[in-house]
Amino acid sequence: PEKDWIPERWAEVCDILLEQHGLQPVLVGGDTRREREAAEKIIASSKARPFSALGSGLRKLASILDASEVVLAPDTGPLHISVALGRPVISLIGYTDPRRTGPYRHYHDLIIDAFHDAGDAGPITMATKQGRMQRITVADVATKLGIWSADYRGKS
Repeated sequence: PEKDWIPERWAEVCDILLEQHGLQPVLVGGDTRREREAAEKIIASSKARPFSALGSGLRKLASILDASEVVLAPDTGPLHISVALGRPVISLIGYTDPRRTGPYRHYHDLIIDAFHDAGDAGPITMATKQGRMQRITVADVATKLGIWSADYRGKS
């Protein structure tokens, strides 16, 4: 739950994906009550009407990610699977230090780092920070989508 982003913001990003980039949003994750409730809020709040693939299992998840033009994810399994598959991923990271948790080797220009404060260049840490995911705005994600579109779209 500490890595969850605000459902209403996900809904706004789903609309941006469809309206500005022509992409059909697909929601992935587990099948817990918390995740289902978040998905219901996202779907109800989004004009894009994202498809829910929650609880699809690891193999199907890997297939969905592999077929995706871009993945947006907090520091969770789908982020790391996407990097392993060579899929561009916009990382929404606030709870953990992205220098420690990745993504490794690729897509560092697509990281949204809400863990660090401006000018914070302290050592890499195993510490976590509560409440940082809420610092990530829809505008932050839209900016990274612009970078993805210019630098990665259609190249993988």
